[in-house]
Amino acid sequence: MLKVDSSKLIELEALRGVAAVMVLLHHFLLVVAPRLHGRNFPDDPIALVRTPLFALVNGTAAVAIFFVLSGFVLTFRAMEKRDWSQLVVGVFKRWPRLVPLAAAVNVLSAMFLMLGLYQDRTWFGASAFRPDTFVLGSALAEGVFWTFFDGSASFNGALWTMHYELFGNFAAYATALVLMFQKSLFRAMAIGATVVLLTATMTGKGGFYYAMPVAGVLIARIYVERNAIASALNFMHPRRVPIALGTAGLAVVLCGYDGYSKPVGFYAFMKRFEWSDTEPLVHGVAAAAILLLVLFCDPLRRSLAGPTAALVGRLSFPIYLVHLPILLGLVSPTHSYLAARFGDTVAAPAAFVVLIALTLAAAYPLARLDEWWVRKLRDMARPAVARLQRAGWWRQ
Repeated sequence: MLKVDSSKLIELEALRGVAAVMVLLHHFLLVVAPRLHGRNFPDDPIALVRTPLFALVNGTAAVAIFFVLSGFVLTFRAMEKRDWSQLVVGVFKRWPRLVPLAAAVNVLSAMFLMLGLYQDRTWFGASAFRPDTFVLGSALAEGVFWTFFDGSASFNGALWTMHYELFGNFAAYATALVLMFQKSLFRAMAIGATVVLLTATMTGKGGFYYAMPVAGVLIARIYVERNAIASALNFMHPRRVPIALGTAGLAVVLCGYDGYSKPVGFYAFMKRFEWSDTEPLVHGVAAAAILLLVLFCDPLRRSLAGPTAALVGRLSFPIYLVHLPILLGLVSPTHSYLAARFGDTVAAPAAFVVLIALTLAAAYPLARLDEWWVRKLRDMARPAVARLQRAGWWRQ
C-alpha cells in the first residue's frame, strides 16, 4: 500500500497527478490521433491545438506546472519553519533523489529497443541506434548522469525535463535561503522577482524553465504569509468568485497555447507575439496562476484533497517517466494491429485502455521503489545533519 506523507499538501500532490495525466494524454494523441492533437496538423478542423481545449492535453504546459510546483514543494516547509538546514540538505539530496527511477526506466526503454519493439525511431536520439553502442550501458549512464547534466534523452524523450528540474531546483533552494530571512514580504518579492528575471534571461537556452522553480519559491513565500495577506485583501472578498473564475479562464487559455505549431484558430492573434521563449513564458505564468488557485481557492483545494487524488499524485512521477516507453514500445504496435483489423474507431479506445493499464501496472512498483529510496535518503541525511549541528555549522 502506497503511503501519503502527512506533511505534504495533498491538493498539490493531486495537482502533480493531473499534470502527469496531461503529459500522458499529450503523447497518446500525438501517436494514436495526431490530427486530433493537431501539433503537426494545425490546419485540420478537428485539431485541438486550434482551441483552448488543447490545455487538457498540452504536455509542455503540464511540464511548467511540474516545475513551478517543485519549487514550492521543496522550499515551503523550510521557509515556514525558518529552518535553512532543510534547504542545505535538500541540495545534496536532490540529484540522488531523482536518479533511481530515471535510470530504471531508461534501462527498460533500452530493453524494448533491443527487442525491436520501437517502430518509430523519431522519438529517440540517434546515438541509441548506433551499431557500436552498448545499449544497456549507455541507457544506464544517461539515466544516472547525462540526462541530468547535459539534458540527453536518447532513450526516453520525457527525460528532457530532468536537467531543468535539477538545476532549477538548485536555484530554488538558493533563492529560498535568501527569502526566508526577509521580514518584509515586499522586499522578499522584489528580490525573488529579480532572481526569476535574471535566471530566465541570463542562463541561456531554456532559461525560463530554470526560472520556473524559482517562481514556485515566490509563491511559497506568499503562502507563508497567507493569513496576513488574507487579512489585507479582505476588501476583495465579495469579488472572490469572479476573480477565481477569471484567473481560471486565463490559465486555461494560456495553457492551451502551443509554441511548436503555427498559431491558428483561437490563437491566431499570437502570431504577433512569436519569439523563441513565448511558450515557456506563457506556460510559466499559467502554472503560477494554477498553483495560486489551488492554494487559495477553497472549493478547488477541497476537491483535490481526497485520497484518490493523493494516490494519483503519489504515482505521478513514475507515470511521467514510464508511460512513453510503454506507449511507443507496446501500445503503438498494438494500436497498429487493431487498426488494420478493426479500424481506428475500435483501435484508439482499446489502445488507450491498454496504455492506462500497463502504465499503472508499471508505475506502482516504481512508486514503491521511490518510497523506499526516499526513506533511505532521509535516514542517511539525518546523522549528517546532526553532526553538522553539533559542529555548530547551523542552528535549527
